[in-house]
Amino acid sequence: MDHLPPVAVVTGANSGIGRATAIHLAARGHDVYGTVRSKDRATKLAAMSAERGVAVKLVELDIADDASVRRGFDEILERAGFVDVLVNNAGVGANGVTEETTSAEYLDVMNVNLCGVVRCTQAVLPQMRERRSGAIVNITSVAGRVAALAQSPYVASKWALEGLSEGLAQEVAP
Repeated sequence: MDHLPPVAVVTGANSGIGRATAIHLAARGHDVYGTVRSKDRATKLAAMSAERGVAVKLVELDIADDASVRRGFDEILERAGFVDVLVNNAGVGANGVTEETTSAEYLDVMNVNLCGVVRCTQAVLPQMRERRSGAIVNITSVAGRVAALAQSPYVASKWALEGLSEGLAQEVAP
């Protein structure tokens, strides 16, 4: 029986850590699906992938939207059959001090940086449990452990993600 390459999904693959991670995994033999909000804006990812001689398959997906996440992961699971590794990388920064930042601004950041991770995790966890195999990597920040001045919404979202990650580890350990 042929050994299939591990399937990895990297959210926010269009820039920074996400782009580097997607290319790195592809270079190490993973079948990589990179989620982006717009394929049209993924030209640098395509150029860097080509330069390294690897493929990152693009899937349009906005982690801030339930329906978009469902559609995106339905497409990935239809094409790949399963997901071995989910790298929850997509996120937003948000500057502001508590006294001046509206609750709506906090909720927007939480929707992306925390709820986006929940949406994507829920999209892959059932098939990982069924297969009794898989890895979920949540990219947070040092700001998820030590507060950073004038970044209150971002800090709060990353601390929440740290807590979610620890709780998820306990839930899936068995």
